[in-house]
Amino acid sequence: MGSFTFHMKTFPPSIFSYITVSETEYQTNENQVMDNWTWNMRQFLTISFLFKHSKFSEASNELKTKQPFKNIVIPVLEFRYAAEDRDVKDILFETEDTGKQHLSLLIKKYWDDVFTVENNLDDFIDDAIEEKIDYGGTLIKKGIDAVPEVISLHSIAFCDQTDIMGGPIGLKFNFSPAKLKAKANLGWGDTKNGADISIDELIRKATQEKDAGTTQEGVWKNKTTGKNIEVYVVRGWMPSIYLKGEDAEKMVNMVWVGAFYHDKNGRQGVTLFKNQETEEVYKFHNPKKIFNRAVGLGGVEVLFDAQVWTNFAEIHKKELLQAASKVIPWTTDENLANRQKIRNMQNLEWVNLAEGKQIGLLPTASPNIALFTQYLQEWDQIAQSVSGVSDPLLGKQPPAGTPFRLQERVVFEGKKPHERTAGKFDKFLEEIIVDWIMPHIVKKITQGTEFLSTLSVDEMNYIMEKVPRNRAIKTQWEQVLNGQNVEDLEVLTQRERENLARNGNRQVLEILKDEFKNVKWSVKVRVSSKQKDMALFTDKLVNVLRQYLSTPQLREDPIATEMMGKILEASGMPPASLGKLFASTAPTQIPTGVAESVTKPIKEMAKREVMV
Repeated sequence: MGSFTFHMKTFPPSIFSYITVSETEYQTNENQVMDNWTWNMRQFLTISFLFKHSKFSEASNELKTKQPFKNIVIPVLEFRYAAEDRDVKDILFETEDTGKQHLSLLIKKYWDDVFTVENNLDDFIDDAIEEKIDYGGTLIKKGIDAVPEVISLHSIAFCDQTDIMGGPIGLKFNFSPAKLKAKANLGWGDTKNGADISIDELIRKATQEKDAGTTQEGVWKNKTTGKNIEVYVVRGWMPSIYLKGEDAEKMVNMVWVGAFYHDKNGRQGVTLFKNQETEEVYKFHNPKKIFNRAVGLGGVEVLFDAQVWTNFAEIHKKELLQAASKVIPWTTDENLANRQKIRNMQNLEWVNLAEGKQIGLLPTASPNIALFTQYLQEWDQIAQSVSGVSDPLLGKQPPAGTPFRLQERVVFEGKKPHERTAGKFDKFLEEIIVDWIMPHIVKKITQGTEFLSTLSVDEMNYIMEKVPRNRAIKTQWEQVLNGQNVEDLEVLTQRERENLARNGNRQVLEILKDEFKNVKWSVKVRVSSKQKDMALFTDKLVNVLRQYLSTPQLREDPIATEMMGKILEASGMPPASLGKLFASTAPTQIPTGVAESVTKPIKEMAKREVMV
């Protein structure tokens, strides 16, 4: 059976041929991005990976690996990782049901104290951020459990190099026998799911090597200590004949899992799983898009030229230093070397020089070495400029006499371009949480749960305002139902408030069964710099509270107390420290008129400072 054509796309007759052809094209084809610009995704990823890890590539130069490699990529990437990082606590949840706003607090605390800890969500976010910074894009797969999976772009066997989501995507993974057998839980190797070989039989046919990639000499194989199985996972719209063996003209969205092994007849392909797919499994984030290219502008890519020419200068500096390190004596005394055995002479040993003869050293040092040092500095500045990373952002010492406030402002403003890029990732992360993570959370919490949580000042105030009265009312109901005397509501409320206060800001929170059923949610990732610069915000609050500290009578003022709590929280100190801070000073009652005259300017100042 020959190949067939569907919508101007020629497909091989079998899925195995399709994978082989597509993988070869992915490794070798140069795609036209624009006039005078061709690009191959696999080569791009390889060079980026090598440069990040201080290795030369044939695509960048022909230097041997023994030459010096001054890595200017890592410092820039490490700064960007930190600048664009997102903490799980930056993620907010809000209910769209106006009558159930109190549930926002419960789900937020469950997210912070239970879900993110149990599912290690921090690692997922960190991996996704590093991938998109390094290579200009991150590919995310819906997880089997709650947390999605970051797919390394190096795992791609083939894809549409102009639009990564525009066509079928083939991934290649290496599985040990144990990891492959674990996939039986997903139905791999089961004939009911289209498998033509069992997992155990495939393991028996496997060899002890991994395909490390294709070089000019052919396919490079790495030997392994145990058997290794290379598995391909292909997803996308493909001919129905690959799925059902019929109707070659029909296209279906499908997933196919299979592998290749070698025997006496050559390379053989087998199927482990295949099925029609009805939901979105991949999401791709491309923060700095480039027209007609699958991935955007990568963090390593912007430093390609700077890294190449930095290495060029370092190599030539090394050669000059090698020349300068050579000590080459000369003399007009032809027999000096034979008499003195110069190679074996000790330091400060006298030389017997024939009468009328001369001795000296050849000048091997080059004055041009300073030019290479200057050249390196210029490329270092270029690298920082194109990456948006200046000396202050890298933590380098500012010139003498630079005002602290100016340096602080330079750092703050310098982070804004990175926050803009991070803001794009925030929207992508919101989409992932809403589509893939929230269903797992809702499913879990509708079953009911109880957990210990640490509350902030605002959260504790909210709890103290709402919970004691609700518990008091519940107690009254129970007293009525049990035929007991009903206690006064205010007395019960005060008792519950005191019980809560005994535990400080460490409280046990309980989510009742079905409490979150049919509740609609919206998710927001907080971009810290867009809301406020925490250092500047804390500094302003400190200035406001200086007068507070110098006026002991104001410690009973609720606005001033609230602002002090925010200072402690923004400074990384537990809000509970507020009570201990002034425990030794008893509150002093002051006349209302005096209190108002002192409190009013403080409140006005506080409003102005917070609004700035």
